[in-house]
Amino acid sequence: MRKLEAVLVVDDDPACLFIAKSIFKRQHVANQVFTAHNGLEAIKLMRSACTPASGIVCPDLILVDIHMPVMDGFTFLEALQVLKLPSTPVIALLTTSQNVKDVKRAKNFQVDAFLNKPLTFESLENLLQQAE
Repeated sequence: MRKLEAVLVVDDDPACLFIAKSIFKRQHVANQVFTAHNGLEAIKLMRSACTPASGIVCPDLILVDIHMPVMDGFTFLEALQVLKLPSTPVIALLTTSQNVKDVKRAKNFQVDAFLNKPLTFESLENLLQQAE
């Protein structure tokens, strides 16, 4: 599995963020792991990180929860489309269910996968193998 330069995990659940960060650190999958508690925090982070002057690497992988307060996952994806990113990250939606409406709505965006919560090393490894 290739090592990622940077990853962004967006989730309002502290336990899910902790698990995801632990997997990335333990498996040495990414050099940097950024977290945000909602889509608005994530957009602010992307705006500051994804500029050449920032010195911060734009994430190659974004894991985003669908249902969050302040700005949900789909609104985040809409806002992400407006940003002019230097490269297109792999995007996976984190969810506790496979709601048919959410799957249909995700087709409007460049979503590479749906992953069930909590994130596991196996689901991450499968996602990254599919993205190669």
